[in-house]
Amino acid sequence: MINTFLRKAGIGLLSGSLVFLSFNGCTNSDEIGWNLTPPGDRFHYIVDSSAVISASTLRQDSVTTEKRTSSLLGCMNDPIFGRSTANLLAQLRLSSNDVDFGADPQIDSAMLLLKYQGYYGDTTALQSMRIFELTQNLFFDSTYYSNQNMTGFYDPAVTVGDFSYYPKPDQDSILIRLSDEFGNKLLNTDTANLSNNTAWLAFFKGLYFESQPVEQGGSIVYFDFTGGKSRLTLYYHNVANDSLKYDVVINSNSSWVNLFNHNFSGTPIANLINDSVDTHPEIYLQSMAGLRSHLKLEIPQAIMAKINDRITINKAELIITIPDDPTVSTFGRPTSLRVFNAGASGKNEFIDDLLLGEAYYGGTFNAKTSTYRFNIGRHLQNILHPDPDQRIANNGLFLVITNERTSGNRLILKNGTVNGGMKLVITYTPVQ
Repeated sequence: MINTFLRKAGIGLLSGSLVFLSFNGCTNSDEIGWNLTPPGDRFHYIVDSSAVISASTLRQDSVTTEKRTSSLLGCMNDPIFGRSTANLLAQLRLSSNDVDFGADPQIDSAMLLLKYQGYYGDTTALQSMRIFELTQNLFFDSTYYSNQNMTGFYDPAVTVGDFSYYPKPDQDSILIRLSDEFGNKLLNTDTANLSNNTAWLAFFKGLYFESQPVEQGGSIVYFDFTGGKSRLTLYYHNVANDSLKYDVVINSNSSWVNLFNHNFSGTPIANLINDSVDTHPEIYLQSMAGLRSHLKLEIPQAIMAKINDRITINKAELIITIPDDPTVSTFGRPTSLRVFNAGASGKNEFIDDLLLGEAYYGGTFNAKTSTYRFNIGRHLQNILHPDPDQRIANNGLFLVITNERTSGNRLILKNGTVNGGMKLVITYTPVQ
């Protein structure tokens, strides 16, 4: 029975699906039941956790933000990460063609409804926004970035709405009253502009939502622009009728774009951002084009020496530990992280392991162990490929929050193997 078990274990290991019972020590050469197994059935693997990892916190440049599943709006002043702001641009489309508002239409109220989806941060702090009419087009098939320059996109001297509110994401939506002057402008436009959405969007290009600063606390609120429930309702009357209304909607045919801004001035982390010289005890991640981390991997020399002789990576588990964070009750930890290959140009490059799905790849937070764990075995095999022409450069990894475009999350992590925050456990088989 023992021999049968060992034969099955050997087959499993050769297929790269090794299951660990434990990892002890820095470098182990496990020879389970070696003296009990016939020579033809013997299988040898090595577990090595001596890789050296060090990381630095880097400022993100920008991310693409057009037509995402969550639209972010608000301002948050974090005692560690500083002030973060999310602004929005959005098209609103006619809900029908050949609209007729009748003779002499007059606005009763122009009510903008934004459908809640969620939030991050402290919703007990008052949020304020200013709303402007766009003066430049948004294009459905264009790519927009989170650092879009808004010069010329709107007239900062003319608002169509000023609104303050305490976010209540457990409710369905918020209602914002826009100015009657703006409402009457829409009602009294030339009928040619009401014939279809091509003509309408040439006339009315959309709205810009600008969040105002908060001094303490605050939150990033998530809204749903995908389903057509966020809308502007024009309540009006004309010569013939009272109590009329018409909806101008934000839906999947609209364009919308998020803009993000971060101010780290005066924060505890301001001086360590983009510091690739000194090793700091902690690293910091932030969504909304905020912060990412660059992990440098020093693969053990004992493994590097075997490249030309060929080795098979059975598993490579990257383990990252979180420290205690007294602010976590307000600024919760993200559900998952992602690691990318650090491209030579600083771009996030997908690794093969990610394509195998979350169950294999990992990256989710484990509250019991206070860790995020990744399997990067295929990526490491590519670094250690025996053919130099197929071997990829070991430029390290970029670590980011998974939903960095659609959430306000941030995270503090322990740095480096010396600090006990990061470990790479490599299990491999020398091919003989």
